Amino acid sequence: MKKKNLPTLLAIAALSWIFVNISHETIGHAGFGILSGFKLNAVNTTTAYLDVNWDNEINLNGFTKYRLFLIGGVFMNFLTGLIAYLILKYKSGLNTQMRLFLWLFASFSYVIIVMNLISVPIIGGGDLVGIIRTYDNQELARTIVLIVGFVFMIVGYLALQKSYMPEIKKHRSDLLTITFLPVITVIIIQTLSLINSPFSYLSASQNHLLASVFAYFHFILWAIVVYFVPSSNKKYSIENLLPNKSVSWIVLGLIATVLYILILGSGIGSFEGHPSLQ
Repeated sequence: MKKKNLPTLLAIAALSWIFVNISHETIGHAGFGILSGFKLNAVNTTTAYLDVNWDNEINLNGFTKYRLFLIGGVFMNFLTGLIAYLILKYKSGLNTQMRLFLWLFASFSYVIIVMNLISVPIIGGGDLVGIIRTYDNQELARTIVLIVGFVFMIVGYLALQKSYMPEIKKHRSDLLTITFLPVITVIIIQTLSLINSPFSYLSASQNHLLASVFAYFHFILWAIVVYFVPSSNKKYSIENLLPNKSVSWIVLGLIATVLYILILGSGIGSFEGHPSLQ
């Protein structure tokens, strides 16, 4: 890959992750909370804090709003990732930058969904586990979540690869470029965003930085799988795999990254009174 295109690639990777995260935390969790009638106190790159006592809410009105809040992040990742996939698959005339953005956005969304449907329930934490615990037959609920997760993991992977990936047998270095460099970008940006987060200095069980490290392993695993188990579509050309240089994408990527790290990272609003910080 030509060096002049690397800044464009990194900018696209940064924008892809930032919008995936915002879809999960801000549009998903925070948005569903607001739609349920609760006040949003604060949101950052790892959590949305609502002005609600969940014990009282559940006792008065049942689990519905609680479940909607918890599922909101994964649901929005699925919805926005699906939209990106459909545009990528069926919209003709997209330039190389937009194709890469849509593929990375859908792929990063896919990784977050698979992590929440499989890995997190297996270890016993996270949003989906919170929902599972609201059902009388928790083992059945957990089994259903895992089955859905494994089916989505296989079907989603094949669909995403065939919507973007050309034959790459003689271009393995390019494949490394569009997978591992974006993953490294995600790790750096997300870690920097947590430097000023009050949730990065809690005990291990509540530490959001450690939770992010857990997520990083899934992105690394995704890059490894894409490299060793590629699934290509012969109708796509290798010339469209790598992005052309674009000043616009680079500028947008820089602006979004700075805002994400310096503003959203520390939080918009106040986390005062958050139970984890007591």
